[in-house]
This record gives sequence, structure tokens and C-alpha cells, in this order.
Amino acid sequence: KQWYQRRVRGVLNYYNNLLHFPTNLSRMFRHAVCATLAPPLSSAPLSSAPLSTLPKKPTANPYNVYISEHFAAAKANHPVNTPSKEILRTLSRSWSQLTAQQKTVYSRKASTRVQEYDNFYKTAPLSLLYQIEDKKDRKLVMKRFEELGRLPRKPPISGYNLFVSRQKRIPGNSPQDNIKCFANNYQLLSEVEKERLRQEVSQMKKIYDERMSQLLNK
Repeated sequence: KQWYQRRVRGVLNYYNNLLHFPTNLSRMFRHAVCATLAPPLSSAPLSSAPLSTLPKKPTANPYNVYISEHFAAAKANHPVNTPSKEILRTLSRSWSQLTAQQKTVYSRKASTRVQEYDNFYKTAPLSLLYQIEDKKDRKLVMKRFEELGRLPRKPPISGYNLFVSRQKRIPGNSPQDNIKCFANNYQLLSEVEKERLRQEVSQMKKIYDERMSQLLNK
């Protein structure tokens, strides 16, 4: 797993340094690289599958699928030490020459990969969380379960956070300015109002913990 993470970081850092490469295409290729290096979905039972085989979120962009499938072959057809940005430009030109019907093939592949990813987390047992030792990985899996509605969302960590979550953003303000405004409004609350928020958060956490216990101990 550590080797895989180092490999991804190394590839992404390299392409981030290609200053003359078009920004949008560079961003799209980073997603394609992640999709290429990500471990395939495992067909083995979850109880026996190593955690390194957990699927990474695939790209939904058909162009990225095309790049991930053809980059290695395109590189082999270029002289040794050809800059990767030149290879990508070649692939970009070949992509633009595909017909709409040919591009549809990659659209279907992208949709299939996304569907497989979603199906994995829709059917995976919630006990999967107990198998994950890495806190970051566990947090990502828990977030995916929450997005699918299989787990309740975590409540705010404090009365202040609950207050901010209920504020309406002021149009035209930057996120930083909005936060400053919310913080000032919170300071204007009385201690009674702040305590009421804290008690509400405490009750939300109690309900959340009870629900999580019921779901994970089934």
C-alpha cells in the first residue's frame, strides 16, 4: 500500500511540474493516472480481501478513460525520453479525431466503472469499517457510507459549528468573509442561547452514537 501511494504521489508531482502543459488537460490527466494506477475491484469476499484492494473513486470522464487505456502504447511508439506532455498531446489529437460513436465506447466504460464503485459500497457490509486500521482510510469509507445514506451523518462537533451550519451565506462575500460574519454573529448570542446550542449538539451526538451502535452491531 505504501509503495502504491508513493507511486501515485511521484506520478502526480511529475505532471504538476509540467508548467507549459494546458491546465485543464493536465488536471484531466491526473484523474486518468489515478484511475490507471488504482487497484481493480476485488471479486474476493470482503472478509478475505486485503484492504489495499478497496476501490478508489474512478473517473467519470470518458477522455480520462481513453488516456488511461492508451498512454502506455502511445509512449512505446515514441522515441525514448519523449516528454510525457508530447505523448499527451498526441493522444489529445487522436481523441479529437474519434467519431461520436467511438467516444461513446469510453463513455460507457466510464459509467460502468462508476457503477461498479457505487455498487461496492452499496453492498459492502458495514462491518468493513472494523477491518480498516488506517484512520484516514476508515474516514473515507465512512464518508462514502454516509453519502449513500447507509450511515447517519456525524453531528456538528460544537454549538458554534451547529450555529454556523444554519447560517445563510451572504451573496458576494468570500468564504472567509462569511465565516468572519458568522463568528461575529455567534459572539452576539447570549450565554443562554449558546448553552442551548451545546445541549442540542449533545443530544444529536447521543442519537448518532445509538444509531451507529445499532447499525454496526447487527
